[in-house]
Amino acid sequence: MGLPSLSRVFSLVSTLLFVILHFLLNVAHALLKWKATLQNHTTSLLPSWTLYPVNSTNNSAHYKTKTCLCLWSVISCNHAGSVIGVNLTSLSLRGTLDEFSFSLFPRLSYLDLSNNELFGTIPPQISSLTKLKHLDLSMNKLFGNIPPEIGLLINLEVLYLYMNELNGLIPKEIGQLHSLSSLGKLISLTDLWLNENCFTGSIPPSIGSLSNLSISYLCRNNLSCSIPTEIGKLMSLTELDLSENMFTGSISHSIGLMSNLKVLYLYSNNLAGSIPEEKEKLIFLTDLGLNENRFIGSIPPSSGSLSNLSTLYLYANNLSGSIPVELES
Repeated sequence: MGLPSLSRVFSLVSTLLFVILHFLLNVAHALLKWKATLQNHTTSLLPSWTLYPVNSTNNSAHYKTKTCLCLWSVISCNHAGSVIGVNLTSLSLRGTLDEFSFSLFPRLSYLDLSNNELFGTIPPQISSLTKLKHLDLSMNKLFGNIPPEIGLLINLEVLYLYMNELNGLIPKEIGQLHSLSSLGKLISLTDLWLNENCFTGSIPPSIGSLSNLSISYLCRNNLSCSIPTEIGKLMSLTELDLSENMFTGSISHSIGLMSNLKVLYLYSNNLAGSIPEEKEKLIFLTDLGLNENRFIGSIPPSSGSLSNLSTLYLYANNLSGSIPVELES
């Protein structure tokens, strides 16, 4: 390779490095700008978040090469220097997400802002995080609706929004949270925690599209109407907690098809009708809570086929008849 060619390569590499450094500087500035909006943005909060390392000089070259965003606390980067993780849990952050520049984190796969004092709404711009796999906004003071744009987070696997003040309906777009990975395997949401909020209305039938969902906690809300039959499509589900809501109607017979279910809590609702017989496929069920509803009729003898059952709550209903001898097993 001749000198002109080497010169061109060097020029391209230099240009690429400049672009990368410029982008990282933009990200750093954006994070510092967001930190400045927090009501407790003192120097003791995230002290490593600075553009100037300790004992550094302020010349341009040093400024560009030593501004190492990837060395900031709670920030994780990949080998290319892109931010892939932000873990700000339990730092007593007090403020909103309005100035958080989601669009500057195209490679972000992990975002944890849990157990803080964040308030305001979840910005629709969060949909820019298309590589996100883990999102934890739990234990804050967020309010308002879940933005429908959350359905654009096509790689999301874990969604924790519990213990906030979110309200409105659970968006039907939540059923869009599935995609094909680069390996061609179907990736769907596996953990869905929306408990202890103020959600109203019904569970959207689109929840049946989350075929790899294994844990779903929707308890302690104001959800109503009947439990959709589509929930029986969640064959990977191991834990389902719909307790302490206002669900009405009968238990869908489709729940008896979820053969991997271990925990089923439906207590403290307004469910009525009889307890369905179709439970013989729930061979792994260990905990069943149906108490504090309006069930009538007798305890079905098929309950005795639940050989792994260790906890069974049926009190505060309108059940009648005798306790079936099958429960002895």
